[in-house]
Amino acid sequence: MLASKLTPITEIGVLLDIPINELRDEIATEGSPAWTAFHKGVAETAKEMRERDLDLAKAGSPAAAEAIRSYLKRILNDL
Repeated sequence: MLASKLTPITEIGVLLDIPINELRDEIATEGSPAWTAFHKGVAETAKEMRERDLDLAKAGSPAAAEAIRSYLKRILNDL
C-alpha cells in the first residue's frame, strides 16, 4: 500500500496510472475502496510511529515524550 509509505496522492496516481483528479475524488468519497485503502495505509503507519514513540518515551527520550503528549491531546480532542 503506497499510502502506508506516506506517498503523496499525486505520486500514487502516477504510479498506478490513475488520473490524479479521479483519485482525489475517490479518496475524498468516504467509504469508497480508495478512501478505505488510503486511510488504512496512513493509519497503519501512524500506529507504528506512535508505538515507536511510546517505546522511546519509556526509555527516556524527551522528544518522544513530547510527541506522546501531542498524541494524547489529539485523542482527547477527537472524543
